[in-house]
Amino acid sequence: MTVAPDPAEITPPTDPAVYGRPRGLGAGFWAVIALCVLSVAIGAAAMKFGPALWAKSREAPAAAAPAPADPLDMTVPAARLADSPALADVAASSAEISALQARVQALENGQDRTISAAAAALAAASLAEATQGSGPFETELAALERVLPLSGEVRSLRPYAESGAPSRAALAAEFDAAAARAAVAARAPGERAGLFARIGYALSAIVTIRRVGPGGDGPDAVLARAGNAAAAGDVEGALTLLRGLPPEAAQAMAPWRDRARQRVAVDRQVAAIRAQALADLMAVSRERP
Repeated sequence: MTVAPDPAEITPPTDPAVYGRPRGLGAGFWAVIALCVLSVAIGAAAMKFGPALWAKSREAPAAAAPAPADPLDMTVPAARLADSPALADVAASSAEISALQARVQALENGQDRTISAAAAALAAASLAEATQGSGPFETELAALERVLPLSGEVRSLRPYAESGAPSRAALAAEFDAAAARAAVAARAPGERAGLFARIGYALSAIVTIRRVGPGGDGPDAVLARAGNAAAAGDVEGALTLLRGLPPEAAQAMAPWRDRARQRVAVDRQVAAIRAQALADLMAVSRERP
C-alpha cells in the first residue's frame, strides 16, 4: 500500500532568497579583521622596543640638566666666593677666628709655662729655707723633684736630705773645740823630742794654751783666722785657711772640715737651683705674648 505524499512537502517554497546564491563575507568584516591585526602588531612592537626608546628619551634630559647640589656640601667655588661679599665676609671672619684661637692657645701655653716656672721657683725657695738649718729636708726636696725631675742639682741633694747638713751657726759653735784639738796635735813632739817636750805636750792635752791673734803663720794663727771666718758664717773661707795647717793639726780638724764641706755642697746646689728657677721664671714672663 502506497502512502500518499504530504502536500506540504510537495509544495515548493515561495521565498525567492531560498533559490539565490549564498552571499560571502563583506568588506567591512575584513576591515575590522585588518584593524585588529594592526592593533596587535602595534602592541607587540611597543612591548618590544618601547623600554629602550623610553630610556633614551629620559637620558637626554638628564644629561642636559645640571646635577642637583648636595645640601650637605659646604664647599663654595672660588668664583662665587669672590663674587659674593657675604661669603667673603664669612671667610674673613673664619680667618680672624683661627687667628684668635691660635692666640688663645699661645696664651694658655704661656700660662702653663709660667705656672710651672713659678712653682719651681717657690719650691726652690722653700728648699733653700729648709736647708739653712741642720735638720732633714726630705719633704721640700720631694716637692722640688716633682716640678724639676730632670735636674742634676736636685738629684745631688738626695744624699743629704735624710740627715741634713750642719748649719753655719752649728759649725761656728763646733770650731773652738776642734781648733783646740788641732792646736794640741800641732805641738806633738817628734820621735827625738826630749823629756821636757813630752811633759809639755802631755800638759797641753789637759790645759790648752794657744794664741788667738790672727798674726803670724803658725798653727795657732791659722786656727784663729779660720775661727773668725767660721764665726762670720764664711765656712768656705775657713776651709781655705785650714789648708795651711801642718799634717797633725789638719788631721785633727778633719771631722770639722768634713761637716763644713757638707754645708758648702748643700748651699752651692741650692743656690744653683734657686738661681735657675728664678731665671726660668723671668724668661717665661718676658716671652708671654
